[in-house]
Amino acid sequence: MQSLHDKRFLIFGVASEDSIAWAVARELASFGASITLGYQKRFLSRVMQLVKGQSFVEKWEQCDLANEESTQAFFTKLSGAYCGMVHSVAFVPPEALAKPIFEVTEEEFAKTLAVSGYSLVRAVRHALPKLNRGSGIVTMTYLGSERVVPNYQIMGTAKAALESLTREIAAAIGPLGYRMNAVSAGPLKTLAASAIPNFNSILEWMGASSPLRRNVTQNEIARVVRFLLSSDASAITGQVLFADAGYSILGAPNLELKDGLA
Repeated sequence: MQSLHDKRFLIFGVASEDSIAWAVARELASFGASITLGYQKRFLSRVMQLVKGQSFVEKWEQCDLANEESTQAFFTKLSGAYCGMVHSVAFVPPEALAKPIFEVTEEEFAKTLAVSGYSLVRAVRHALPKLNRGSGIVTMTYLGSERVVPNYQIMGTAKAALESLTREIAAAIGPLGYRMNAVSAGPLKTLAASAIPNFNSILEWMGASSPLRRNVTQNEIARVVRFLLSSDASAITGQVLFADAGYSILGAPNLELKDGLA
């Protein structure tokens, strides 16, 4: 396994101990990497508790990737070169999840796509001057981008846009010496997922239906992200890599499921 000693990475999206972004930070650190975190102000208290005593966290600064001034200020404070970046940022107005897609307002639609999609464009634009050639960038997506998932609503559209951006960005930055990929993780209990109505039922159904008959963990996803950031994945770019215990290959539910499954 490749050592990441003396390598530095940028990670956006830590909101709690259960965040995929935090699992990635710990995974990279276990291989010797140093981490700089960009977090939203509303998660300050949670992030403060997480970084306390963690020597692998080199720097942690507020950064709202949905805001140009905040993003510019964050990157201005950085010095030296980095070896990769992780974008694990998404947002949908709670009220947009509570109604049919055809009732979503233009404002809710724009906000969701701006934070969950365009934030990647903004992050890449500011990060490239700070990244070493050969660096990888990874974003996080979900199966709702290409299939209807109950209660995922407009976020599925946002993830579809994010995956399209992954390909477009990969094509644009490849000649410059950088890679861009996405990981489509199976459902995980995170702070963001808690906003999805009946999420526990979705988690139970997918875990029982998947070929591996279970759900994935944050640590498993973190290992996939580490691989894509490493030079072991030097020939991989513009891809959406599924890490969902195989659920995405299914064309019909597991017929062995009992009728009583929630």
